[in-house]
Amino acid sequence: MTDPERNRLRAKLRRLDFNEAAIASCLREFEANLDTYDSASRVIDGWERPDSSQTVLQALACGLIAAVLGGWFASVS
Repeated sequence: MTDPERNRLRAKLRRLDFNEAAIASCLREFEANLDTYDSASRVIDGWERPDSSQTVLQALACGLIAAVLGGWFASVS
């Protein structure tokens, strides 16, 4: 990998809140595995943190479904 590619990978890892020691360790591992920029970038993209707003919306949707089904079961029995 070239220096600009390493810098782009560093930027991606910083966006994931990695500290400098973790970034250096990841880059050493990528270099040891002879990963190209593209393959290392795909690996890092797989580590992206899930969007917390999506998690909240999913929890609210599950709660709403549970409330509706609970009300339906109560009215049926």
